[in-house]
Amino acid sequence: MPQLAYPQDIKPLTSLRFIAAFWVLLYHFKDHLGLELGRFGLVADGYLGVDLFFTLSGFILTHVYLTSLDAGRFGYGGFLKNRIARVYPMHLAALAAMLVLFAGAALLGVGESNPDAFRLSDLPAHLLMIHAWGATPSVGWNFPSWSISAEWAAYLAFPLIAALVLKAQRWSGAFVVGTLALCAASFWALSNLHDLMPWVGRDFSQMTAQIGALRIMPSFLLGVALYAFGRNHAAPKSWAWPIVAVSAGWIATVTALGLWEGLVWFGLAGLLYGLAETARHNIDAPLSGRAFVFLGASSYALYMIHLPIDIVWFHALERVGITETSDLTLRIGAVIGVFVVCIAASAIAYLCIEEPARKWVRRLEWPKRAPAPQPSAAQ
Repeated sequence: MPQLAYPQDIKPLTSLRFIAAFWVLLYHFKDHLGLELGRFGLVADGYLGVDLFFTLSGFILTHVYLTSLDAGRFGYGGFLKNRIARVYPMHLAALAAMLVLFAGAALLGVGESNPDAFRLSDLPAHLLMIHAWGATPSVGWNFPSWSISAEWAAYLAFPLIAALVLKAQRWSGAFVVGTLALCAASFWALSNLHDLMPWVGRDFSQMTAQIGALRIMPSFLLGVALYAFGRNHAAPKSWAWPIVAVSAGWIATVTALGLWEGLVWFGLAGLLYGLAETARHNIDAPLSGRAFVFLGASSYALYMIHLPIDIVWFHALERVGITETSDLTLRIGAVIGVFVVCIAASAIAYLCIEEPARKWVRRLEWPKRAPAPQPSAAQ
């Protein structure tokens, strides 16, 4: 069959971002109100939603920029400006929200249960987005933003990574296999890293503030490799949804049975490739619908602001007497409520903060160097 190109806007992958963010939120909210959501394997492994984000990032960036790189039209400065426009305004807004909560707690005389999470000395690293580069001693402030710091490291390295892709076009299948093996090997080889380096976290999959910039690299490379493979290897149209279904089933099975987490990577890779194939073949599906695509577009805001909402929501519930001993129906409703509030707030933040700020930053002009003075004829 003739090779089909991916569409410019791969809508199912935009929607997949919402699923990844929702998965992370399930993980972060699992211990509230004694519902013990963590006993479900899919919830307990929800931190892998971040790695799905990283893989998606590698795939989409390669989709957007590989052609210009191939043609020699790639501008590194413009690329970085677009990346700053994409991630920095929402990062700054979420960090400001945490500062407001911290100041409000201080004014009310409410002590923090973890003072190390609110070190003023860590703020410069957060503002520079280097707090996942070993620049801070612990997770702090808006702790989900460690992944944005990791993304920033991947953005800076992207031209080198993309050059590797261009060199490896002929071996794109082997490239996918190699990066999948790297992802799995990272989980295996570094699972006891904390014994040698106690400051890095419990294991590789939990690396956050300290060396999260290292955690992103295998999954980001996997996304790049998947795009390089998919660019030249289209699956038959009839295979697209079976690939998605089998991959999703694989993820559910591995997590439900409590199998080794490294096995999830094969499902994540298949899910991403399969959904991209549905877009390539123009297969109508819910994940291509306007509602899902909008949720996916606002998923970054959802991920970035859910911590301040978490803090306010559950402290407020405690104030009105909703605790782990409350009626089960009330507790379930309270947890559903925080998801509803987070999604609604993320939609507002996306429309009122993220998008306007992104467009404003993109309109800015980089300072231009003045031309060097030319010697006169007399000189």
